[in-house]
Amino acid sequence: MLSATGPLVVIGLWVLVVSVAYAAPKLKTYRPIDADAPAGFVRQIKVLADKAPDTSSREAIVRSVTRGCKTNDEKAIAIYNFFRLMCYHHAYPGEPGGIAALKLFNVYGWSLCGGQHSALSSLWVTAGWKHRFVGWKGHTTVEAFYDDQWHYFDTFLKFYCWKKDPNAPGGRTVARQADIANNPDLINKGMVYDKGRRVWYARDDRFQIIDGKANWTAPAFLVCGDSAPGVISGCKGRRPGRDNRSWMGIKHAEDGYNTNVNLGVGYSLELMWKPIKGAHWFRGRKRVPYHSCGDKDYRNCPAIGPVLEPYRYLHPRGSRTYANGRLIFAPDMSNDAFLTALAAKDNVKLANGALTPADPSKPASITVYFQAPYIFTRAKGSAEGVESAEISTDGGKTFKAIDLANFDDAVGGKYACLVRLGFKKALRNLRIEIIVQHNRCALPYLSPGPNKVTVSVADPKALGNNRLVVTYAYALGSRSVSYEELCDMGAEVARCHKASWSDKPTVVQKAFTAADLPATIDIPVPTPKGKYPVYPRMLFLRREVIAPGSKPMPLPPDALPAKVGPNQELKTLPNPFLIGTQKPPKRVERPKVTKKIPMQSSHVVWRTKDGKTADQYGRTITSRPAPGAPGPG
Repeated sequence: MLSATGPLVVIGLWVLVVSVAYAAPKLKTYRPIDADAPAGFVRQIKVLADKAPDTSSREAIVRSVTRGCKTNDEKAIAIYNFFRLMCYHHAYPGEPGGIAALKLFNVYGWSLCGGQHSALSSLWVTAGWKHRFVGWKGHTTVEAFYDDQWHYFDTFLKFYCWKKDPNAPGGRTVARQADIANNPDLINKGMVYDKGRRVWYARDDRFQIIDGKANWTAPAFLVCGDSAPGVISGCKGRRPGRDNRSWMGIKHAEDGYNTNVNLGVGYSLELMWKPIKGAHWFRGRKRVPYHSCGDKDYRNCPAIGPVLEPYRYLHPRGSRTYANGRLIFAPDMSNDAFLTALAAKDNVKLANGALTPADPSKPASITVYFQAPYIFTRAKGSAEGVESAEISTDGGKTFKAIDLANFDDAVGGKYACLVRLGFKKALRNLRIEIIVQHNRCALPYLSPGPNKVTVSVADPKALGNNRLVVTYAYALGSRSVSYEELCDMGAEVARCHKASWSDKPTVVQKAFTAADLPATIDIPVPTPKGKYPVYPRMLFLRREVIAPGSKPMPLPPDALPAKVGPNQELKTLPNPFLIGTQKPPKRVERPKVTKKIPMQSSHVVWRTKDGKTADQYGRTITSRPAPGAPGPG
């Protein structure tokens, strides 16, 4: 009895000890990064394009990119395609406390393998799936668990493959690493290397002409030069791990980060699809981030390539890199509406288009709040009559003096700050500009064909009598050859082959009152008749809140209105996130006719050394010429 009961007591005590040792830690409460926005701000100004992903939250990402998916494999591939668009491989970005996956998508857009797969797995968890990390020699991978089995997706190597499964929809499912290790023919026989394009395809799903049509949407794998034998070797040497929620500082938890765009009267946020030289933020400004493999990651990829090819010109090698925007406070001082947007004011009144001390015997000051879901990189300002300028990056607890003309180092790496300006006389022509860094791929880009853009705010009443102005600027483009012709040329699907974009911007600008919101904007992106569609080259998206009677920021010169002309059509391209979710097209077996054709003799037309043909000499040679005579040419 003693030997029987003894272990039970020990086990009971061990469980008790373990439960104490691994008791859930007390969770830290994080303040939202926009918690200090003044009461007069309009919160959560969202602009969403119906064909672009909604990157405002992980839930929104999964919901928007898996629209139209019927199976878990399709959802997983859509999430894989989304991640490929969001993130290229480069060294790990870093911030104190780590970087949330949602921040990686919206602010940075690059990471190495472990960080990429940590962010990818955060979307799987959001979709309701389990995940596990799997280690290789020199590589960190991850697998998703759905439909009662594991599945391997590698956004760093750009790889997944299929296996037969009679219980899965369509008789196939995405393989796990153990499947590849146990049956290397899933790759050896199931995939093929395209020497011309230097990428891998599924053997039955390649970029080729099938019954007169180019199968250009065939997914390309291992596009940056990694090898299929290397994948097999890695899978054989795999070491399964656990469901880590963080890797090398890239984590699932938002920890107070959100993507809210909040603006007060006099503020604007303009996000561009191009970089400003020297305005990057990667470990400070020490290194310029870019994809070291050039355009390899997208030039053969039918999912992300067409979306990205308009921006090849931004880097000498076509590499993806950072993008910038401008957060500006430049109030119209002919109207006092902007006073509600100030974080604080002391001894201030507005008179004759200027801020002045209410009591002329005492100094006056205003405090301006800046915050964005994008990291600050540089800053400058100007104002007539300013006596002093200070900044706080700790929510107003402490302030330090700055040079208003250039306070880059004071804001670099921050997401919010307060700028306090002191003055003794009239303060006029105030303008403060902070440059932010963001990931252009996370912006609500437009697509060829019809686009429906939704504009909303958290509480339309917060707009009051002011107006919200939304401005899109982009350049239309087209391709002069079809995908069939690209295939015959041996060309890539997304390297700007025979494609061009207009030098003149097309601009759509809409102003909304509180009663208008939420609202939709229909934006056509046409293609000239006889040409083939490409994605427009997006220039910028601007949001601004203006006082009644005030004018929005100026439009680009030579701006054209959005319309469909008489020689244009609304042609579209496939949903990029659903590329690879459907089975490849089947070859149509045409009836064969066998016919015997009798051989017949003919004649030879030959050319002499002086360039003349035999007919020009009035004769036809039907036999071999004599030795030394000119022969057939």
